[in-house]
Amino acid sequence: MRTPEDADIRIENVQCRGIVLKDDQILLMFRRKKGREYYVLPGGHMEKGEKPIDTVIREVKEETTVEVSNFELAFEFKNHKDKDIEKLEYYFVGKWKSGEPTLSGEESRETDESNYYEPIWVSLTDVPRLKLYSGAVKEWIVNSLNKYLKERD
Repeated sequence: MRTPEDADIRIENVQCRGIVLKDDQILLMFRRKKGREYYVLPGGHMEKGEKPIDTVIREVKEETTVEVSNFELAFEFKNHKDKDIEKLEYYFVGKWKSGEPTLSGEESRETDESNYYEPIWVSLTDVPRLKLYSGAVKEWIVNSLNKYLKERD
């Protein structure tokens, strides 16, 4: 198992991810890993001394080169996937500000045929048909994103 580049400053049990919107599209990270293909939201682990909002801004920019305005906390939940470790996950919604999705950061240095990353814009209408992890996140985007956005207007 590889050691992450930020292993000395990362907080293993806290992750922050961005739901980045541009018109009727969402920014997703297409993944191919060990023969499986799926999508995830850009984001990653919090670092020591960061607040969740700082983490999501940094992670989205590091992974995709995209800048986002007005990130707001949409929801958070505790993930009990690992029985011994309770993981806290923060999800933020924000609007695209600038930049085109380009793989960057640690992911760009790790990508190869068996561990592939590609940040891409996907139509929101396509999300229900995608294998998007986690299932809870996909469900929230499909069922609650529009309601969340209307409440903000």
